[in-house]
Amino acid sequence: MWRDRLNYIIGGAGVVLLVSALWFFSSPVRSQRVQAGFLGMISPFLKQGSSLERYYLTKKEGLKKLEDLDKEVVQLRVANKELSATNQALRGLEAENNRLRNALGYRERAVFQLMPARIISRDSSTWYQKIIIDRGSEELIAPDQAVLTESGLVGKTTSIISAHSAQVILISDENCRVSSTIEGTREQGIVKGERATKAGLPTIGLGFLSKQAPLKPGLTVYTSGVGGVFPSGIEIGKVDTFRVRELDGYATVKPAVDLTTIDDVFVVVSDTK
Repeated sequence: MWRDRLNYIIGGAGVVLLVSALWFFSSPVRSQRVQAGFLGMISPFLKQGSSLERYYLTKKEGLKKLEDLDKEVVQLRVANKELSATNQALRGLEAENNRLRNALGYRERAVFQLMPARIISRDSSTWYQKIIIDRGSEELIAPDQAVLTESGLVGKTTSIISAHSAQVILISDENCRVSSTIEGTREQGIVKGERATKAGLPTIGLGFLSKQAPLKPGLTVYTSGVGGVFPSGIEIGKVDTFRVRELDGYATVKPAVDLTTIDDVFVVVSDTK
């Protein structure tokens, strides 16, 4: 826009100058005076046009720089997102590494002979009741063997499906019963899963306690070893609440193992190494 205006001013001045030159061609002195006066008159406009052109060019360069900066900002944002995603992946690998290292350390320290296994199947309709592991008869897996992680008890094997697969019932299933004891007390009871609540989550309960049981939230519940299926001393969870029922004392227990997210377990194939 400013360039067009400048061209218009210069073009008009040229026409006026040409007409003046033809008119005063016969008188060189007068022609020179008129030309000098005319140039003096349009000089401010020429200077203004030059200033406008410089202003226009400066703004144009500034806009180019802003566009370049916008592109650079977009590129930096994309690079930042890529770095964040890579960082999250590395953190996940680090957590997996630490978990496997802890599991290996537990296996080395355990007083039982453990067979590592991985969960290969889980039915959504029995999510809190049963799982399938990748160990079977070929790995000396048999029914009624305790299943655990380095954090605590998971459940027990119930049936052998094939040479390399077996079914495990979880402690959150109401058909899985575990003889238990509570730290710091002489209380013994039976841990078993309860029916799912309205939220769809199972409750782990500890019943057959005395009504005067000195149970407080946070006390650890262990396997007692009674019954022969579960070795003694395996952590089951922590006492959450305690109440007195008509015939006994009853506690709810928060499992030591998050049964919803486990991937790897151990099967106790022998009580001693």
